[in-house]
Order: sequence, then structure tokens, then C-alpha cells
Amino acid sequence: MGGGITGFALKADIRHYFDTVDHNILLKIVSHKIADPLVVQLVRIILANHMPEIEGKGMPIGNLTSQFFANVYLNELDQFVKHTLKAKYYIRYVDDFVIFDSDRQQLEKWQADIDNFLKSSLRIELHKEKTKIVPLYSGITFLGFRVFLDYRLLKKSNSKRIWKRLEIFRKRFHDGLITKQCASSRLKGWLTYARFANTYNLRGRVMQKFDNLTSEDGIS
Repeated sequence: MGGGITGFALKADIRHYFDTVDHNILLKIVSHKIADPLVVQLVRIILANHMPEIEGKGMPIGNLTSQFFANVYLNELDQFVKHTLKAKYYIRYVDDFVIFDSDRQQLEKWQADIDNFLKSSLRIELHKEKTKIVPLYSGITFLGFRVFLDYRLLKKSNSKRIWKRLEIFRKRFHDGLITKQCASSRLKGWLTYARFANTYNLRGRVMQKFDNLTSEDGIS
């Protein structure tokens, strides 16, 4: 985003989200939408199967039901932002969200309102270090990308990580623990993700490095 672009973004994150989801509140939200007591009981059993650090809170990260419950829980935040705060430009992915506005003071007020809502209604809170208001021309970091008006870049840490992954592939090739086809399949996942950013040259270098590694180890 160039220097002529005005406006701001509130980039926010929930502190220890998956560890702090309150089971009783989640069950209440589910029961408001689903009348069948057997389904609610099943949700209760799933939540109780997790051994949290704090009793009555938390869900296992990576569990498919946790991904679903995480969105159900924060739908309450979505409704608050859209219908109470009436924010026009709001995006959320699990516990990361962004609100855009031309008025920085408005975003500061919304940030305080959201934190109060989360604490009082959902018993969670914003991550103070990861929640900030930034000018749009500087870009925002979201879902592993640096997003600007006209282009997107991968975060530097994500760009570095692929080279480490290639080294792991090389070692596993050498040890006979993985085939080229298997490694190629895994690499395609990263390449598909990276295509959402301006990474044409980076993807080319990664593929060339991958081909060189597999050729050196005689993998076909």
C-alpha cells in the first residue's frame, strides 16, 4: 500500500484461544441452536475428553471438532462486531481478525469495546502484544502473509521455513525413508499456499532446489 493510501487496520488475536474456550459457554451457545439434547450431550463428552490445564476450559488444537467449535464460539464476536459495533469492513479466520476504518480513534474505541465483550460474554481476551492498529500503507500481517493494496508477500519466517523443509526431505531421501513422489506431494501443499502471494520467483527456486536434491540422491 503506497504512502497515498489513508486509513487504518485493527489487527487482533485472541490470547491463548484454544486453551481458554469456556465449555459451559460453548455448550450454552450450541444448545441455543440445536434442540436435540443428545447432540448437546455428545458435544459435552467431546469437550470432557480433553485434559485441559484449567478445568472446564480449552480444546485440543488440530482436532476437527475443535476447528468447528472455535468458529461457533467466535460467531458471537462476529455478531457483536457487525450488528452492535456496525463495523463495515471486518474479516476473521478462527481467532485472527482485522477491522478496517478511516478513523484511528474509532478503531481504538472498537478495540476496547471488543476486549470488554470478550471478557464479559466469552471469558477470553485480546492478546495485548499481537493486537495493534496500523496504517494501511504499511501493510498488515494476516494468515502468514504480508498484505498490501496491490500485492501480497509471504512472511519472512514462512519463506525461510521451506528451505529447512527441503533439507529434511534431502535427509529422508538419503536415508530411504521417503520417495520422491511422497515428497513432491507434500511440497505441492506449500506451493499451492505460496501461490496466494507474489512468489513466482521463490517458487521457481524452490522447485529447482527440490529437483536438484532428488537428482543428487538418485530418486525417481
